[in-house]
Amino acid sequence: MKIFCPCFAILSLISLTSVTVNGQSKEKKELFPYVYATYSLQIPSGDLVTDFGEGSEIGGGAGIKTKLNWMIGAEATLLFGGEVKQNTLEGLLNSSNQITNMYGEPGIISMRQSGFKVIGTLGKIISVFGVNQNSGILIRGNLGFLQHKIYIESDGNNVPQLMGDYVKGYDRLCNGMMVGEFIGWQNFSNNGAYHFIIGFEFTQAFTENRRDWDFATKQKIDDNRLDLIYALKLGYYIPFRQKQSTGYFYY
Repeated sequence: MKIFCPCFAILSLISLTSVTVNGQSKEKKELFPYVYATYSLQIPSGDLVTDFGEGSEIGGGAGIKTKLNWMIGAEATLLFGGEVKQNTLEGLLNSSNQITNMYGEPGIISMRQSGFKVIGTLGKIISVFGVNQNSGILIRGNLGFLQHKIYIESDGNNVPQLMGDYVKGYDRLCNGMMVGEFIGWQNFSNNGAYHFIIGFEFTQAFTENRRDWDFATKQKIDDNRLDLIYALKLGYYIPFRQKQSTGYFYY
């Protein structure tokens, strides 16, 4: 197993035009809560690369940005992908390389990556390049739980070998604790809707196979895993800020 150390270059990301400040000072660091939606394009490494190809991650989160530009939050995302490298169903193939359903016909079966990630986040915005004091380079740490498996589906649910709990013997369900690091650009504009994040995220998950028996290998898989994910992460934020003059919330 080859493990590649993360090498994050400081992002030369965005040329921001100057913004007109409306009712707020450009130099003022603000306290406000926020919610956001996020998407990531993922490249697996470590033990995960033997199971799946490139995938995606979609979800969202919520948190609070402090006046010291700390960002504290929580995030939940779904992992998915179409390339499964381990065909755990090979033992079910007949002489025609097909799996027969209950009607004696070839079964139509699909396999794909499925999983999720739940994390707590702590980050720091470093204001640079002369933009407003609520935007800048974001350096963030993640701590949480990651799970992945092979999602197996038979069209019509008519393949007896994959019905009910039998499918659990083939899905390679793995989960465990994870840590992660992010570096990128966090933007909260003073006026308008240009509230976004873009950058690179590296995830290290310490997982184990949680099934009592693996039908493909005819044994219980007890190996400890190190699942690594490199990702390009994009997100759109909705901050809930308060105007001093009106007391109404806006975004």
